[in-house]
Amino acid sequence: MLDRVSAVLYVARAERSTARMHPMGLKLRKGEKISMKGRNITVTDTAFECLPRVRDRLVEAALARELVTYGELRQELELPYLVQGMGRLLDLLSEDCFRRNEPSLASIVVNASTGEVGDDFDGDPAAERERVFDRKHWS
Repeated sequence: MLDRVSAVLYVARAERSTARMHPMGLKLRKGEKISMKGRNITVTDTAFECLPRVRDRLVEAALARELVTYGELRQELELPYLVQGMGRLLDLLSEDCFRRNEPSLASIVVNASTGEVGDDFDGDPAAERERVFDRKHWS
């Protein structure tokens, strides 16, 4: 059980973390349908809930010039997606980055065995990663 001081510090830390994480919020709307790669992707409730945490974790990795595997991302953030089913979530993240005029953070999420993005990644992943790693400020 938390004592009063610990509880106050816990809440203050959570509020600071939330404020730091999403000063501008997502550039996607819940329920929005986005046409990508010849298909429509819907911003589901689950994706809308997970995307801010995914974005924050990947911004941290980008600033540290680190790659993150699909499995690490899923496990660290306790995402309700199978590793093989994270492509659409990362496509939505790429769209959010595009709307911010940022490089795609999805380019730093790689397969543990190949060290590379999935086959469905749109563009040149190595060049996109360099743009991600070179960026110093994220909105």
